Amino acid sequence: MVSKFPWIGEADLLLVNSRISEQLEKDEEYTTQANKLRNCSQFWNTFMCDCGFHRFAKRCYYKICPKCGKIRAMDLFNKYIGVLKTKRIARSIYDKGLRFLTLTIKNQKSQSEAREKLYSAFKKLRNREYWGERVKGGVAGFHVKRGKDGLWNAHLHIILDSSYLDMKSTKRTKKDSLLVQEWKHCTGGDGIIDIIRVRTHEGALNYILNYVSSCAFELSDEDKILFFKETFKKRLFFSFGKKSEGIYGLKFLKKRRTCPDCGCLYQYIIPLTEEWELAQIYFEKNKPPPKDLNDYSNIIERGFN
Repeated sequence: MVSKFPWIGEADLLLVNSRISEQLEKDEEYTTQANKLRNCSQFWNTFMCDCGFHRFAKRCYYKICPKCGKIRAMDLFNKYIGVLKTKRIARSIYDKGLRFLTLTIKNQKSQSEAREKLYSAFKKLRNREYWGERVKGGVAGFHVKRGKDGLWNAHLHIILDSSYLDMKSTKRTKKDSLLVQEWKHCTGGDGIIDIIRVRTHEGALNYILNYVSSCAFELSDEDKILFFKETFKKRLFFSFGKKSEGIYGLKFLKKRRTCPDCGCLYQYIIPLTEEWELAQIYFEKNKPPPKDLNDYSNIIERGFN
């Protein structure tokens, strides 16, 4: 997946996260999260497998972290792209297949109000007969930013698997199309819709995830703190639709790290960074790691003698 944001060095990452964490820890409810954000990638976990030891940086995986935000987006890309590519792309407005839809509401005073109202309206839309007859399902990403009026502008970017969706207003009556009427009914009259073609599966999914991951990066430091609190443990990217179609209702599987050398799963986690050097000294290439973690603990107590 290609991000529209430049690569971020560890020094810049430390500076950004430190500045944000100082503001976040002023709220006693988020002191733990502030420390985790500040220490992102500063410590290591050591994993043991059949062929040796491997180290990985301990990351916070928070949305407001520049590097972890992109890692989250890459994980989502890898999760969905395989199934998404099994669906055909609509080559015309009347063709069945994947198309790109953007749903917007009027700007709101707060982030939470904007997200809740948008999600609620989208849920109502999915329960409408017009939608159910034409849409099989899809994936959606939430994006929010400050509008020119200082209010919060929220919208959903969606990849739909559907038949023809009537969007254009009629020339004779100059009334809204059926789809626009449905969306305005769900939003109370303040909804806006846009539909464009999907050219490639990778490009469409990458487009949505770039918007999702860019939410925090486009905000000021104060708004980043607000964004973190409002979206903490909230889903900004999700699938919906008929489970029988295959792509929808996927559950995020817990990561299981696989060794690139021997292909086996990592067996143990050593949280202490200083043990890495000791392990490398004691376990040479002709000495594989112990099969039991207790054996390794006994070796540590003896001081690797």
